[in-house]
Amino acid sequence: MPRTFQATIALIVTLNVLAVLTIINVWQTNSAEKNVIALRARVDQVQQSNSQILAQLASGVAVNVQAGGQGAGAGSGDAYAAALNEPGNLLVAATDQLIFPDAKQGGTLRRIMGSDPKGFNWVTESSVDVSELQGYVHNTFARADFNNPDAYVPELAYKITANEDYTEYVIHLRKGIYWHVPNVDFSKGHFDWLREPRELKAEDAVFFFELMKNSQVEAGSIKSYYDDLKGAEVIDDYTFRVTWKRSVAQSKIFTIGLYPMPKWLFSRDEHGEELPAETLGLAFNNHWSAATPIGTGPYKFERYEAGVRLVLQRNDKYFGERPPIDRLEYQIVRDPETQFIRLRANEVDFMGNIPAPRYKSDIVDGTAASPFKNGQLKHEVIDVFAYYYLGWNADKPMFADKRVRWAMTHALNRQGIIDNVYHGLGEIQTGPYYYQHPAIDPSIEAIPFDLAKAAKLLDEAGWIDTNGDGIRDKMIDGQRVDFKFTLTAYNRPEVRSQLSIYREDLRKIGIMMQPDPVEWPLMQRRMDEKEFDAFTGGWGLSWFNDPYQLWHSSQADVPKGSNRVGFRNTEADKIIEDLRTTFDAEERITKLRALHRIIHADQPYTFFYAPKAVVAWQPKMQNMVFQKTRPQTYSLPWYIDESAAR
Repeated sequence: MPRTFQATIALIVTLNVLAVLTIINVWQTNSAEKNVIALRARVDQVQQSNSQILAQLASGVAVNVQAGGQGAGAGSGDAYAAALNEPGNLLVAATDQLIFPDAKQGGTLRRIMGSDPKGFNWVTESSVDVSELQGYVHNTFARADFNNPDAYVPELAYKITANEDYTEYVIHLRKGIYWHVPNVDFSKGHFDWLREPRELKAEDAVFFFELMKNSQVEAGSIKSYYDDLKGAEVIDDYTFRVTWKRSVAQSKIFTIGLYPMPKWLFSRDEHGEELPAETLGLAFNNHWSAATPIGTGPYKFERYEAGVRLVLQRNDKYFGERPPIDRLEYQIVRDPETQFIRLRANEVDFMGNIPAPRYKSDIVDGTAASPFKNGQLKHEVIDVFAYYYLGWNADKPMFADKRVRWAMTHALNRQGIIDNVYHGLGEIQTGPYYYQHPAIDPSIEAIPFDLAKAAKLLDEAGWIDTNGDGIRDKMIDGQRVDFKFTLTAYNRPEVRSQLSIYREDLRKIGIMMQPDPVEWPLMQRRMDEKEFDAFTGGWGLSWFNDPYQLWHSSQADVPKGSNRVGFRNTEADKIIEDLRTTFDAEERITKLRALHRIIHADQPYTFFYAPKAVVAWQPKMQNMVFQKTRPQTYSLPWYIDESAAR
């Protein structure tokens, strides 16, 4: 390996010399300004090719120098590649190719964000937007290979070992990886301590695990995965150990697939003074630096203008595969129709989900003049690894009885809404996993739309119109209560349409539902604080299923937890706990299906549909590949070719 690496470097140097001499000769022969620009571009391409080759060596990917390579490496590439062959290393060489070798460099990708992020601290915020941004700004110790999600390839770590029962992991970090410099106002003298870049160290990794053990840290959406964490310790600057109390199936994913947190930043106030250990968790929840997030990743945070845009700039000192596109600009546009107008006006380059009515009018029924028919815009329909649902607050007397929740599901015309509101862009969901996942029990059929059955169940549950006013009522704690409730919903046109249909059908069986469409930050706050009767929700999913966060009874009362509907079931708890110590894939499927049956019988959610998205882009966007799992519209492989612009 060392000889191969040295030979490769020698060849790169030779190619560089020849390339630069050729460029200089062209420059001397042609003195026009356009040739100076071409010179700079060619030098950039040479440097990019070199950095890509080094990164492939570092990650263990075979390199064909004549064909070009991928990425930029930190530390000793040959040593890191050799480590992949060492006995016990859980990491393998990458088989995927994120960056197209001949991708054109530069440009700004203009895309859409549907609302302002509630915050940027990925530990305390659980929204999909924050998760997506984190994937650009930061790295995990290892990532799943896109061709084989069960295999892990190096990112921040080059070697990870574990004992036989996976209760102890030792992680070896690459050297020479640096945190982004925070984007703060350095004219304020008290930020001078942040000017110099700092190297990623083992203490940053251990700091994350310490946060998970800190009772003050408000991270209800992920803390449950670390209930069995015993602790973590620094071995040296680039090595640390993570220990679990017992052998649990999720330990591998939640040890090596997480993002470290910069201890030197989050343990200090904005003047650089150490925060008291006694209140560190409280300070972390609202840390001053969260407004300017940093990481080690291919893009760094540039600026955020509330209600306008969020911009990420390519990290040209990135240790890994540098993406071709210079800048990612997220335009914050709440209204989907306005988003679509900007796409058609060439004011944005990519839209992650065009409105369903526009899909029908411009694509399905589009004429030859439609930009999707004449080549001015490209599109693709993709499955989204997610599902939508209606959540019923079981802690409210109105929805405490499962017969009522079944009635609410019978009253929702799911297929009719999918066909008429979403124009076929979805599949009915029956349970808590992706509808095509093997954990879905195939014996469970979707609960049909049946208002007569819904009315019968409500009668059985004691909800009857006793005074003839057309609204069902019931005596609760000595008071007559009308069946009236508010359904908190994300403020989108399609959601408003589906709730209008639902409201009319509920009226037919004596229920008054008031839709309350709100913007995302307010909706998330209401869900976090359980200030709702019912709400429209959705979950982005992963292939590995650990139902603890959403469905274990212990999570029903966790602040900002994900079991917002108050689902409590001892039989389900037993299965969920058993799953954490079940490693065999077939046995896990059996238990997950049993859990599916329990949840189906209880109907804590009215499972609605698994969506399909119509993604659309300008023709200049090239290599538009989409992953099967999240993040599905990850732009690292994409590039911009202005010669292909409309």
